[in-house]
Amino acid sequence: MEPGIDKKKDHHREITYQVGWKKGKIEWQEGAGAEGGGKAHTPEELHAASCERRLQLLWRAVPALPGALLLPLLYALPVICFMLTILLVYHLRLHS
Repeated sequence: MEPGIDKKKDHHREITYQVGWKKGKIEWQEGAGAEGGGKAHTPEELHAASCERRLQLLWRAVPALPGALLLPLLYALPVICFMLTILLVYHLRLHS
């Protein structure tokens, strides 16, 4: 038998990767389907996957304000901050 024919029958693949200084291997079986293929096998990879899930829960997209409100808010915020600063200075001056 030729060695090429045996390779075609064997659907087991091993994928090697490197991220920074860390190297690893993922075992992949083409006949296994999507349920078991390509999952993390080491505890470090499982920990990294759980950390990524937690970060996705924390960092969600924030709803944006309507465009008609953004321009007036852009002009009003510096004025409001300036007025608050003047008010704070005035109160500090009264109590010192």
